Amino acid sequence: LMAGIKAKCSEAVDLSGQTSLLDLVELGRDAVAAIGNDTGPMHLIAAVGCKSVVLFSEDSDPALCAQRGSAVTILRRQPLSGLSSQDVLEELD
Repeated sequence: LMAGIKAKCSEAVDLSGQTSLLDLVELGRDAVAAIGNDTGPMHLIAAVGCKSVVLFSEDSDPALCAQRGSAVTILRRQPLSGLSSQDVLEELD
């Protein structure tokens, strides 16, 4: 996955396997924004107030388990492959 991301965005930094939960919290505090699917790390990032766009498919219900906060935007598509990068980027504005 990261190889595909790096191919399209050479500035991307791969921190997979190199960060603790505390590191994620600190990264979330310092980040301008975060984009990700419904995972534990996105809950931590949203909890520290980082502007977040969280992607949901039909496999989970954001009403039950979505990240919370005024800086959180939920995007849900069924299927998730129907969501374009432009759709996501528009939510950051």
